[in-house]
Amino acid sequence: MGGDDSSLISVITRDHRRLGDLLVRLTARGSARDGLVDEMTAEVMRHAVAEELYLYPLVREVVPEWVVDSAEHADIDARMERMLTDLSVTRPDSPAFDALITRLVVVSRQAILHEELEVFPRLARHADRRLLTDLETMFRAFSKAAVVEKTCDAGRVIRFHGLVLHRWEPGLPICAAPHMSPQDVTPHLSLPA
Repeated sequence: MGGDDSSLISVITRDHRRLGDLLVRLTARGSARDGLVDEMTAEVMRHAVAEELYLYPLVREVVPEWVVDSAEHADIDARMERMLTDLSVTRPDSPAFDALITRLVVVSRQAILHEELEVFPRLARHADRRLLTDLETMFRAFSKAAVVEKTCDAGRVIRFHGLVLHRWEPGLPICAAPHMSPQDVTPHLSLPA
């Protein structure tokens, strides 16, 4: 894909850089850490759900020589969400907070490297450029319109045009709404003709 600025791959890569910048800001000591945890949690959840809707179905469909380990991908997302939720109830000046940040940095960097070095090159070789551009538009529109709300007990829910797409409450398994697919979400997006 190289210098292509308008594809699903490029928009996810830019998201990765933005998430990385948030992680760097979280590692700095200071009073802004509480707000950054909320921002990071919302961004990670929104990003993960958008990938489940647009990236991974496409990878499973068009990359013939490779099987996506959906369980491993879901496990990484779940671990990141748990760490972020733990951060939201941990004092920012405590050693436990710093330890959680360190673990979060390691897990998120592993996930990003895996996608950028393994998933994206294969996708770029096999996916139609027009489809990647269309999915970039959908991914971007979803990311803009999806709302992450806090629930009781530090949980989170993602709503998109009134639909609950993803819910997490501490102590319960991570669960994306199983009935949702890109086709369910797409009618809510404004796509070019």
